[in-house]
Amino acid sequence: MTGALGIGRGGVLVLWLGCIGVIGCAHAADKDVARKLAHDMGKYKVHLTTEREKVMGTCTYVRAIQPDLDPVHPPTSAELPDYLRVEAVLMGADTVLIEGRIGEAYICGPGPLNPDGTLQGSSPALPR
Repeated sequence: MTGALGIGRGGVLVLWLGCIGVIGCAHAADKDVARKLAHDMGKYKVHLTTEREKVMGTCTYVRAIQPDLDPVHPPTSAELPDYLRVEAVLMGADTVLIEGRIGEAYICGPGPLNPDGTLQGSSPALPR
């Protein structure tokens, strides 16, 4: 059976799956661009600290970062500081409290950061 455009049910299914694939690829490309910006520029705006007193009561907690649970490439000890900085700036954080191999991301500055390290709202997050 065909519809008004002469496309059968199978053709409509293929068309829908194609559209979903294109949207998924575009989303993945945006994430890749954000990660590259965070790695190239944004990580330099993130401060690492081991002093809990610096962040407690003055900063906003964002999320914990557990590098050993990374399914793609858990960082080595040498890669850990950069890994924590990149993941933190992707979350919008500007400070990471480190305890062992776990980091806690916080916003201690005026607001969340874009992946390129700029303040959110002051410039676009990703170049278009």
